[in-house]
Amino acid sequence: MVARVVWVTLQQVIRSILIILFPLAFITLFAWATAGSTYGSTADPMRAAVWLWLGSHLTPFHITSNEITGYLSYLPVGAVILPWLSIRVGYRRVVEVIGNKKVSRAYFILSYIFIYSLLGLIASNSQVSINWSRGVITLVILLLLATTSVKAEQLTKLPWQMFLLMLGIAGLIYSICLAMNFGTAKNLTIVIQPGIFGGVLLLLLQILYLPNIFFATLSYILGAGFSLGSATQITPFIFDLREIPAIPLLAALPTGQSPWLAMATIMLTIYAWINLNQIKQLELDVKSKRQIYIRFFVTSILGAAALAFVTSGSLISANMSPVGVNPLHISAVVAAHLLLVLLLIQLLPKLFNKKAKQGRLDI
Repeated sequence: MVARVVWVTLQQVIRSILIILFPLAFITLFAWATAGSTYGSTADPMRAAVWLWLGSHLTPFHITSNEITGYLSYLPVGAVILPWLSIRVGYRRVVEVIGNKKVSRAYFILSYIFIYSLLGLIASNSQVSINWSRGVITLVILLLLATTSVKAEQLTKLPWQMFLLMLGIAGLIYSICLAMNFGTAKNLTIVIQPGIFGGVLLLLLQILYLPNIFFATLSYILGAGFSLGSATQITPFIFDLREIPAIPLLAALPTGQSPWLAMATIMLTIYAWINLNQIKQLELDVKSKRQIYIRFFVTSILGAAALAFVTSGSLISANMSPVGVNPLHISAVVAAHLLLVLLLIQLLPKLFNKKAKQGRLDI
């Protein structure tokens, strides 16, 4: 029985991996062939395909070579959707065959980690190696999320929907800024000279980086800002920027301070007001309601910090570290708004009741 479970699970894990790895291998082989390389072997593009597959799982890399030495942890969050979908499909097929969800989940996760580790060892060499501690932790979290089916309650569904709305507004603002600076983006693309095939790959890579960019834009309009290299800080009130890489997406960067954009923090106030009022109106005892308040605070603050951590990182060189949103800054902004709104919700009714009683006494 155990051997059958292991075999079925391993088959589905390999299929879930190959469904992504095969197209990546084709792309890297085609790019290697069209580049006209006069040295190396076909093992090089195959290893690159495995690196891309590992990168789609947000696995950081240590890079050491004659030209570049650094740490790459600023990875496209949009690429995670590919392994996430393949994991969910593979896991469902295992459940259909085995029947027991707990057993299927345990064996699927263990098998996936085993194949992941094997590919990581094969792809590593003296120039590129993965950060095992962070990579495995990230992989386990991804596997747990992809193999768990949770029905969202209203108290968790509404905050998530409001966050997506705020992220959509941030994406719209970013898109407008990029359209206004389309000429700069075009010039940056010309400077890179990626060619036709390289241009398609560059476009795809930038699309996968859009979640990182949108979250950085959201952090910017909320006042927390983001960094784009060592000793840099970009907020509506602070503009400290050095050199930037020639990436067309960065054409939408602000060129100075824009304090009026901080008005967008009203979105966070509305988010806190609606959700805290919803909790306040629940017909529960004081202890239960207090626990829901605490859960909402912890989820909102730690959720913002976790997203900042995932969407930020180091971009190989020391000058381009850190890149993205600072988890402490964004969590502090979220915590400040939630506390302020909670105080207003608790104190304003008492203040109005007190004034109403004084008015009656005067009459």
